[in-house]
Amino acid sequence: MNNDRLQKAEIVFEKYKKEKINIIEKNLKLKGIIKAKFYYPFTQLLLRLITLSNHEKIYYLNEKNVQVPKNRPVIYANTHKFKPDVEKISISLKKPSFIVASDFKNAYKTISGWYFNTRPTIFVDPYSKEDKRYTYKMMVRYLKEGNNCMIFPEAVWNLSPNKIVLDIFSGTVRAALESNAVIVGTAIERYNKDYYINRKGYFDPLEVLKKYTDKSFDEINHNSLYYDLKNKIINECNLILRDQLSTLMYEIWYAHSSEYGRTSRQDLQEDYWPKFVKSLTQEWPGYKMSDNIEQQFQNKKEIEQREIEKDIESLRNSLNINNLFLFTDYDRYEKAKNLIENYNPKKKVLKKEL
Repeated sequence: MNNDRLQKAEIVFEKYKKEKINIIEKNLKLKGIIKAKFYYPFTQLLLRLITLSNHEKIYYLNEKNVQVPKNRPVIYANTHKFKPDVEKISISLKKPSFIVASDFKNAYKTISGWYFNTRPTIFVDPYSKEDKRYTYKMMVRYLKEGNNCMIFPEAVWNLSPNKIVLDIFSGTVRAALESNAVIVGTAIERYNKDYYINRKGYFDPLEVLKKYTDKSFDEINHNSLYYDLKNKIINECNLILRDQLSTLMYEIWYAHSSEYGRTSRQDLQEDYWPKFVKSLTQEWPGYKMSDNIEQQFQNKKEIEQREIEKDIESLRNSLNINNLFLFTDYDRYEKAKNLIENYNPKKKVLKKEL
């Protein structure tokens, strides 16, 4: 039954992507705005009731409602760690916003899919450059028409044991520059059934633009003479946004580390991380770890690092006298080599001799 649903979702998604192109190319009316205003009070109440029935609570570390400039659209740029991110963050927002999301197929004909359908949702195909391009154009158009946006710049759940925030795509800051929007960074974390949301002020990418030029972003965006300048501005804005999201997330961790006793990695059980990742992926049937890796921002240095780790893991799985020196000190290696070269099957060599 699930396979039939996914096959149908594939067909519907292809049709949806073509409709997206038509809306942009033919300048057709954007969908879902009136529906969102009608459904929003109902879905907000429903989300609160679901939170209460699940015995969950939402806490705010700093500002629940950030004061933003009037008559400018807002992009809520959020960290991404688990399935209910959208719903829990939405509870705190007074006005509806359109959502940029992926995984259309797994959401199709589900409760999550129904919820996405109550407001404008731009589903993106992360494996299609063309669809990414039209998704961005659609996003900018919604913003220019005065609609707020909810987006997850990491694009995937952050399942890294090392990075506070993954490398982020530049589409968020580019769209803000192009549409005169401000960005409200939001970090979210979960401890058992308690959700902590941290947001503090807003980021205006136009302030970065003004540091370098008195021209508008529109002027430099379509002029090849300003290509390098444009990229410099976008990269600086992207770095600022990622640093802000990392700070917001760290503040949550710092505020609750003593409460949960997780002040260092040594405090965690050895199998903590794989169990944690497994528990997250089980919340979203159909979620693939391969998609998580492939759909996140592909930093060249990160790709090289993963290749090195893969090679090391391969070596570990095929240890022999020729590569043992990579994983042990010289004295132990020489002792192991001597024992192997002088091995006598009639005499047992105990492992502890190594």
